[in-house]
Amino acid sequence: MTTTIVHPSVENLQSFSDLFDLEKLLQSEGILPWLLANGWEYDDKACLIANLVDESTSLDQVLDSSEFDFLSLPQSEQDKLNQIFEHFYL
Repeated sequence: MTTTIVHPSVENLQSFSDLFDLEKLLQSEGILPWLLANGWEYDDKACLIANLVDESTSLDQVLDSSEFDFLSLPQSEQDKLNQIFEHFYL
């Protein structure tokens, strides 16, 4: 299975246009735009993941968080999230 991670853009965030100022969201250095652009729903789970990543200083700190069990995600979501992390942290 191949997963393609897309960069956040107005086009791939259009479905969230009524929830956000897209221009401001696209200028964000946080991970939420990446999650939304790559198929995550704007919900408590996506917001929690984004907050954990944005407040952490390393990927290990994110994955070891007691606030969210990343291993409980379906394998397809884990794979996609790992690719986003790689893209985001590199």
